[in-house]
Amino acid sequence: MLGADRGVERRGVVVEGVPVEVVRGAGAAGRMPGVVVAHGLGAGGRLMRGFADTLARRGYAVALVDLAGHGASTRRLPGNGDGPAAEARLDRDLDVAVRHLRAMPFVDGERIGLVGHSLGAAAVIRYGAAHPSVGATVAISQGEMPVPASARNVLLLAGGLEFPAYRDGAVRALRAVYPEGRPGRTYGDPRDGTARRAVIVGGVEHAGVLFSPRTHRETGAWLDAAFGHRSPPVADVRAVQRAGSAMLLHLAAVLSFGAIAAALLGRPYGHREARRRVSVRFALVAAAVAVAAAVPVMGVFRLPLAVAGPLAGFFGVAGVVALVCARDAAFLGGRPKVRTIAAAAVLVALTVVSFAVPAQLGWAHAVPVGPRVWALVPITVGTGLYCLGVEALCAGHERLTAIGVHAWSATAALAALCAAALVGAVSPLVLLVSPLIAGLLAWQGVQAAALRAVRAPAWVTAIVGGVLLAWPLAVTMPIT
Repeated sequence: MLGADRGVERRGVVVEGVPVEVVRGAGAAGRMPGVVVAHGLGAGGRLMRGFADTLARRGYAVALVDLAGHGASTRRLPGNGDGPAAEARLDRDLDVAVRHLRAMPFVDGERIGLVGHSLGAAAVIRYGAAHPSVGATVAISQGEMPVPASARNVLLLAGGLEFPAYRDGAVRALRAVYPEGRPGRTYGDPRDGTARRAVIVGGVEHAGVLFSPRTHRETGAWLDAAFGHRSPPVADVRAVQRAGSAMLLHLAAVLSFGAIAAALLGRPYGHREARRRVSVRFALVAAAVAVAAAVPVMGVFRLPLAVAGPLAGFFGVAGVVALVCARDAAFLGGRPKVRTIAAAAVLVALTVVSFAVPAQLGWAHAVPVGPRVWALVPITVGTGLYCLGVEALCAGHERLTAIGVHAWSATAALAALCAAALVGAVSPLVLLVSPLIAGLLAWQGVQAAALRAVRAPAWVTAIVGGVLLAWPLAVTMPIT
């Protein structure tokens, strides 16, 4: 991550309530083209920093914006990003960022471009079509949204592994202007603003398309052509460098957790295994029943964060049903010792730091702001109950069997959430964040196995796991 910052200058400000980070090459002289970069739903400006790294080294000034409800922004995004009110709010945020960038003394205000992903792609298309002064627009995964002919020099990108609507949407938007258009070819002339190009980036999905080297090459080359800009010869910037480094830090935290837990709680010795509460077959059935029972009621739960309420309700109800199925609370252990309470507090703090610090440096604004702060409490209660319910089903089983029951429970939970999104029981946003949920469930599973190895009380696993699952949901889901 430190290497990614080499050779660039960053300055973060809040302009009219909109967080904006301006990035340019260190020591750059003269006036340069400017590019505003907008993120997708449930993301933030930090996830798009790879584009700032790429474009700043090519001689552009880049403004990364946290749209309403995302990142460091505390403003509400109406309607989960859908509808006229949401579009007006997003258009206003983009306008603030464009005006701020254009006012920079080192920016050529006559050469302003836009880059957007998903929700941000739709926003930059609308804004570019309504403002002829925008010389180029790069829309990544804009979906089925048509692109007005008034938008100048539009590049449409989509991942080859995305849902068909994203791939087909890029091609259809090209053919709406050039009926004979084929992906990978450029049509029109960038000098008069009529250029159009659609590219399907192979081997990547909705998030991966942001880190594909081809996405960055296509974006840089498109903006160069639109603005008649000759990029200086610089070494290729690895688009995944910043987020990839963060993921390595997350992995290091996962791998080191067991040793730290053993040092804090003490290694077990001479203890008998806990009495088995339920059979393996019953545990597997109970896990499936728990998540199935949680789906119909998850829509009842509401928080001022998109899908966070239903997710908290889902995990909480599933955990309660699993606890009822286990039929025995003895697995919780006796009166907690002072050492155990202190160790639990340290492990919770370590878990928060292990997620928040790498994420903040690499891919997300990981510090709760606005209503995210208090929403963290009910989300943690729900996810903590889920972790406790899973531990009740695993209680008394030998190590590998318990890991298998835990993995089955996590897989069933993820499958139930995706099925709920597909049938409309919960927002489709759940499908987009399912990789994040899957990663968090896997991380929590490793931590739970490490805590079982030192025979930590189940309540410790529930608190630590609950915070691990809740914190990312609280800081990434949009404020609505």
